[in-house]
Amino acid sequence: MPERIVWVDFAKGSAIILVVLGHFSEGDLQKFIFVFHMPFFFVMAGYLLNFNKWGGVGNYKSFAKKLFKRLLLPYYLAELLWYPIWFVICHETEYLKYLWGWCEIDSFNAFLVIFISNGASNDLILGQLWFLPVLFFAEIIFVKLFNYLNKLGAEVFTLSVVIAVCVGFNLKNLLFLPLGIDIALTTQIFLLAGVLIRRYNFVEKISLKTCTVLTLILVFVSCLNSFVDMHSRRYGESLMFYAGGMAGTLLVMKLSALMAGGKTSSLISDCGRQSMMILILHPIIANVFYETVAATTNFPPEEFFTEPIIIFAATALGVLIPLFIAKRFGKLPVLKYFCA
Repeated sequence: MPERIVWVDFAKGSAIILVVLGHFSEGDLQKFIFVFHMPFFFVMAGYLLNFNKWGGVGNYKSFAKKLFKRLLLPYYLAELLWYPIWFVICHETEYLKYLWGWCEIDSFNAFLVIFISNGASNDLILGQLWFLPVLFFAEIIFVKLFNYLNKLGAEVFTLSVVIAVCVGFNLKNLLFLPLGIDIALTTQIFLLAGVLIRRYNFVEKISLKTCTVLTLILVFVSCLNSFVDMHSRRYGESLMFYAGGMAGTLLVMKLSALMAGGKTSSLISDCGRQSMMILILHPIIANVFYETVAATTNFPPEEFFTEPIIIFAATALGVLIPLFIAKRFGKLPVLKYFCA
């Protein structure tokens, strides 16, 4: 079992590094990463679901309470703590203006959108945290469907997952539900895939030939599908969206299972354990870095997201500084809610 824990942490660490890299790059690299970096986390959520502990109607409230503390509480704390800081240093002084249009966001909408919206506008000041309420509702919906329908047969439960996916996928043409509940519906197939991958030990069975096929699928989808951004409900063609998401996820899982172990592995595994802190802080740290570069050099800001040195530096800082803060100060009040 310890090997499996190392493998999971390494995979999550690899994925959160890709998330950071994707946020600080543009063009083909960003498009490639966005094919699978978010689907990975939903598949892993299914992979880690413990139905022996949380399955059953009687355990549902305890499951929801624990999930709230793990996902929604950090979401609200981070957004509400950052809001007054953002208002002073971004909204009023136009500092930290290079990432995600922070200086252009309306202050009233920025506060309101924390509670009632997710994706209908870009006014969420820590926009990357859209993922937390979506994952919360994805797991809540999935376990609810399992508790009530799996007892009628696996086929009935699977059909309910497919229906949920179809509803969520088509809702984007009608309306965006609060806190990304419609996105949560589209992810149900990823959670189911995660459950099945673990049940049948699929990662261990992936061969070199299968890895080659998965790589070809991933490249094919990256080239032919339109840009994927789950937050904005940009999925492209549905079959390619799910095929690309699964192909990239399985590759990350298999490579992680092979590579876990050693000093480098330990650092990446630490990133996996502290992925919440990295998710929250990386855009703030990168924006400070961009401001520093702009103020001290003649480097053109319009090239921040295309120049490899800047991309690498922003990614490294966006990962390593939150990791240091989590390991050094993670037990302090408030910070403990963001740290493993």
